[in-house]
Amino acid sequence: MMKTITKISTQKKQGRYNVDLNGHFAFGIAESVLVKYGLAKGRELDDETIQRIKYDDEIAKALHVAVNYLGHTLRTVHQVQKKLHDNDVDVTIQDQVIAKLKEQSYLDDLNYAKHYVATKKHIAPKGPLVVAQELKQAGVTEDEIDIALRDYTYEEQLAIAEKLGAKFAKNYQRQSSRAKQQKVIQALLNKGFSYDIAQIVIERFVDSNSNEVELDNVMREATKLWHRYRHEVPSQRKYRTKNNLYAKGYTSELIDQSIDKLMLDES
Repeated sequence: MMKTITKISTQKKQGRYNVDLNGHFAFGIAESVLVKYGLAKGRELDDETIQRIKYDDEIAKALHVAVNYLGHTLRTVHQVQKKLHDNDVDVTIQDQVIAKLKEQSYLDDLNYAKHYVATKKHIAPKGPLVVAQELKQAGVTEDEIDIALRDYTYEEQLAIAEKLGAKFAKNYQRQSSRAKQQKVIQALLNKGFSYDIAQIVIERFVDSNSNEVELDNVMREATKLWHRYRHEVPSQRKYRTKNNLYAKGYTSELIDQSIDKLMLDES
């Protein structure tokens, strides 16, 4: 049965139109669909054409959601699919929207991965292991991740890890050399650098505390522990203090020096 367009009016939403058929509201459509079908007052439409118009409008609405989501930010296919899914877009329509966005170069997972790697090198430094994990979570394939990470050279990893290592080391200056080095290594591992890189950073760029600093640190810790165990019998007090200091990474020599001094001060 043929129906006649009796009115086309604009909606409050920019780029959207209402279409009346035979004097009654029938459906809303995007401007792109209106133009595609050349809709105008007086034109007759059969049921099949009306269904095609409505289907194409669903695609147009989904495309609008996707483009708004993209904005000026790079996204992966997986991220856009999730956005469309969250907006209850049918899977078939999702596929068509993704295809259009790829065709128009709005979506390119390899390009996304390369930009992501560059960002994590210069703006928010992270090692390649964490970068790879985050790209995988974003839906980038392993092959594309491997290609993107080729731009993250060993020399760049070492240089970035060196800067981060120096920054981390400052946070642990009041700890033993061993504890400081272990924590810097762990911090670099958490950032996504390999153990080999972290170890090189420690060996080359993270200095051990000077004897004076190390002695100051152990004395500070020993004094706290000595006070904590003040109600213990002397042998137990000494034993527990030594064990705690050893666990913090201090050498037996420094531990003995600090405890001897504390005992001398009390005598």
